[in-house]
Amino acid sequence: MAYPYHDLREFMDACNQAGEMVTIDREVDWNLEVGAIARRITEIGAPMAFMPKVRGCKEGFSILASPIAKGWNGDFSRVAIALGMDANTPFQTLMDEFISRSKSPIRPLQVATGPCKENILTGADINLFNFPAPYLHEGDGGRYIDTFGVTACQDPDSAWVNWGVYRHMIHRKSIMGGIVNPFQHIGMIYYQKYEARNKPMPFSIFFGGCPTAAMVGSMAIPAGVSEAEIAGGLRRAPLHLVKCETNDLLVPATAEIVIEGHVLPYERWDEGPFGEATGYRASPRMPRPVFRVDCITHRNNPIMPISCPGIELDECEILFSVFSLTAGMERDLRESGLPVRSVLAPPGLKFAALLVTVEKGHPGIADRVVSVVRSSKMGVFFQYVMVTDEDVDVTNLPETMHAILAKTHPVNGVQIMELAPGHPLIPFSDLHDKLHSRGASLTFDGTTPVDWFADGQAPKRVSFKESYSQEIQDRVNAKWGEFGVVTG
Repeated sequence: MAYPYHDLREFMDACNQAGEMVTIDREVDWNLEVGAIARRITEIGAPMAFMPKVRGCKEGFSILASPIAKGWNGDFSRVAIALGMDANTPFQTLMDEFISRSKSPIRPLQVATGPCKENILTGADINLFNFPAPYLHEGDGGRYIDTFGVTACQDPDSAWVNWGVYRHMIHRKSIMGGIVNPFQHIGMIYYQKYEARNKPMPFSIFFGGCPTAAMVGSMAIPAGVSEAEIAGGLRRAPLHLVKCETNDLLVPATAEIVIEGHVLPYERWDEGPFGEATGYRASPRMPRPVFRVDCITHRNNPIMPISCPGIELDECEILFSVFSLTAGMERDLRESGLPVRSVLAPPGLKFAALLVTVEKGHPGIADRVVSVVRSSKMGVFFQYVMVTDEDVDVTNLPETMHAILAKTHPVNGVQIMELAPGHPLIPFSDLHDKLHSRGASLTFDGTTPVDWFADGQAPKRVSFKESYSQEIQDRVNAKWGEFGVVTG
């Protein structure tokens, strides 16, 4: 399969060839069964599931469940495939390539038309319930048509168009609703620009196209930066975009489905609750902005990718937390001039914790690290910041946690910030804090005090790598097979 992929279907073919996709030929029920399948995939590290027969939906309309997520028991193989790399690429190599490509954006090309225009629905022909929108978790507020689509909206004062992955619940045949947080880019554009001027905000939501489009929609890209250009950088070729039917927004020409519409100022309908990426149903049903649909275009036999959030890794956590937040925080910390060696928002911890290793011998380094984190836009996601020495492999979670918990003094090594910016989906926050995006934070200083090095008090790590000379390590490794010790 040639790379870059032109659409979701080429990515699916590549995953199928790599053993990363299964097709479920029997009919599946949109009412909880689809959600259970998608959730189970993430919890056992299974291939993504293509479901061409969904009960109650138009013939030919299908679902692709968990296109990226594989859970703690899996790996990042589908991210690697999405970038045209070998499925077995090591995590750090994949992360380095991800960061490198993100730094080389490529502008998209506008084309006259594309497969997403094969069917155009307006007026009475619009019916969101015809599409395979699943009821994902017991207790959800309704059927969610959008869990892995990309919402586009434009700043009315500039050429900046934001792409973001946001949830949307169906209210009626042509009406949806979802969370629009004020600190997110869509919230900045809607509340501060359109609603403040009493004007409707045009939007489009697209599903499919090259997988890098959904990847960048899940990332924490700075305001004013084009996600379409970053997506081009990730695929190392420009995206082909086409103009919407009812507004001036551009969407991938090979998208499976495009939903166009507008958000009126000050209109709110009750939306939620929903099983969140934090692993909890932590956001109550409450009035939220309303997305009114003016037009739907779609390919013949359209495929709707979905994500089912929960405790184990979902698409949002893998792309947003593990890759985007890790890369963004590493960039901010390095640009601040701090002697940072490695950074990771660990998979599975639901963007609650940030692990940082630093060069030894710098007094107060943990305080300086957390000051940068708290001043960053991305700092709102981390309630726990853990800092330790550079001899730890931050991608090895047990090793890192061992170092931090063994070396952090329970009193002197802990810094509590009782009032800090917080994400409204944090499970421990009450309704007042959710409404005002308030939280708290805790810093663990697991670094070795500088004066310990001078008098020999610094604790020595005991491991195969650090307790034996390179000559002994090489000798044992070379003879390992002769020893008859079973590996694994």
